[in-house]
Amino acid sequence: MFSEKNISKLIILTPIITVLLIAFFTIYFFIQNQYKYFEGESIREESQYISKQKNILKKEINSVLSYLDYHEKKANQEVKNRVKNRVEILYNQLSVLTKDKNLNSTKKNEIMNQLIDSKAINRNDYFFAYDVQNDKLIQPFNKSIQKEFELNDKFIKNYLYPDTGKYIDLKDKLIYIKHVPKLDWIIGSVENSKENLKQIKKDLIKYIETIRYENNGYIWIHDTKYHLIAHPFRQDSIGKYDIDLKDASGDYITKKFIDETKKKPNGVFVEYNWQKPNHKKFSKKLGYFKLYEKWNWVVGAGLYMDDIENSILKNKQLLEKRVDKYIETVVVISFFVIFIIGILSVFISNRINQAFNEYRKSVVKKENELQDLNKNLELKVQKAIDDVKKKDRAMLHQSRLARMGAMLSMIAHQWRQPLSELSGVLMELETASKFNKVDEKMIQDSVIESNKLIEFMSNTIEDFRNFFKPDKKKVYFYLDDACNEALTLVDASIKNFNINLVKKVKCNSIIYGYEREFAQVMLNLISNAKDVLIQRDIKNPNIYIEVDAVGSNAIVKVLDNAGGVEDEYIDLIFEPYFTTKSSSKGTGLGLYMAKMIVEKNMEGEISVENSRKGALFLVTLPFKSGKA
Repeated sequence: MFSEKNISKLIILTPIITVLLIAFFTIYFFIQNQYKYFEGESIREESQYISKQKNILKKEINSVLSYLDYHEKKANQEVKNRVKNRVEILYNQLSVLTKDKNLNSTKKNEIMNQLIDSKAINRNDYFFAYDVQNDKLIQPFNKSIQKEFELNDKFIKNYLYPDTGKYIDLKDKLIYIKHVPKLDWIIGSVENSKENLKQIKKDLIKYIETIRYENNGYIWIHDTKYHLIAHPFRQDSIGKYDIDLKDASGDYITKKFIDETKKKPNGVFVEYNWQKPNHKKFSKKLGYFKLYEKWNWVVGAGLYMDDIENSILKNKQLLEKRVDKYIETVVVISFFVIFIIGILSVFISNRINQAFNEYRKSVVKKENELQDLNKNLELKVQKAIDDVKKKDRAMLHQSRLARMGAMLSMIAHQWRQPLSELSGVLMELETASKFNKVDEKMIQDSVIESNKLIEFMSNTIEDFRNFFKPDKKKVYFYLDDACNEALTLVDASIKNFNINLVKKVKCNSIIYGYEREFAQVMLNLISNAKDVLIQRDIKNPNIYIEVDAVGSNAIVKVLDNAGGVEDEYIDLIFEPYFTTKSSSKGTGLGLYMAKMIVEKNMEGEISVENSRKGALFLVTLPFKSGKA
């Protein structure tokens, strides 16, 4: 079988049979792996999509709660401003009437009557006056509210009378009082804050009922006593006791929603069966509920599971088509390769038969050449050694080029964060595109955010290039504006790693210097704090920023809870090229540049110390008088 006559046949058949066997087993295992991959990807796709839908519900509810909280605080502040302004107007009027007068009881009564008769007081406002010396309520300027707010001598005597003014908060009533020293009167005004809040709630409910999201998403509200507060599709039931409401399976869903939310006020998911808007058929629904404690409102939002399942099914079908097409392509290519190899085997076999005859003739010649090769082997080995040395020198040259590249990373260090942010924007846009969730607003927002990042990157390169040039122009700027510019770039990254960032502005000073350079200083400090929190895997990571002023200096503090800087490194932390990070994550230039900007270019000072929780960076800048 293995004689010289059969060699040509073996040459033809052996590669063909080998390729066929390899192709068969390869295709078999490939198809098996692809179907396992499809099953795994389907499960992952479904899990990711449901998780995304849950995040949509959380986002909608949290947005509504934030909106409610904002308007509740705004309404309370408006009430405070109104009641205080009324008292201040009355106080100023009394100050004018009592100026340069010697007052007795008669004069005081004249002043009171003169004030009542004047047009300075709006008769619809709730004013009162209390004579401290005679211990009595002498004048409710709007007598109709005396009984409503239960104003009397005993009530007012319970409170001191500060010259600077004082708020008294009594459930639904807000009172503001102020002492008039020359008259020894306490003057005040009262307002029913509950009535004001009712109108605010009505306006908020109307807005919330207009909110829509996804295909059939909307927001509804119950109070904790099972009354329906807001619902865009159940207007006839608004204000009614809704505890008897059932879903298609007979569950008391209102009671279930509210009872579960009371147990978990920070948010709970509940599944139930409910009709889509303008549909008679019931569908399985996933609801998310959260308690707004100030008003005892349970705010709910939901998505229908069949909408979610249809989207998941479409994604699975697309994935299955891709897998099938991939398998089909691999099989076709495999058979094409087998065909080509067969043709090549026949062609090569013929060539081998011709060469085989010549081979015998050349054996003797080859043996002679082999002897010559053995004689010259030492020279060839030496040549090979020389070639290896040349390669070593080339590798050394490449190493030097790599070190030059490390110098360029000083600039790249400033680009890492904005590039990461830009990548995140593009990834978000790509993901939304895959699921057909891209709309014009999202594209516009992505373009605006990307342009802002690119502009900041361009400005960073320009600042880096001009860093040592003496002709850079100084400007007046607010310290907090520069801090906010830095925070804008790291906001997404901070949130991505669940880092809690708190900024407190005690005194927002005007600084004369380089605004963009100072923003880079803040970006370096915040980024370093973020990196060390991530590197050390800190639980409940926090970054605290405080903007303040002491004497003639503006102060910015940046504090984290990562445990601080090692004692042996704390004196070296501002040195150039010194870093505690790996070479792929840092060049040691950031804090050095921050020190140069603050101390050389802005005549300030930057320092670091270890606090109880972590590293505390302190930036001190002199502020000068002038216009910002």
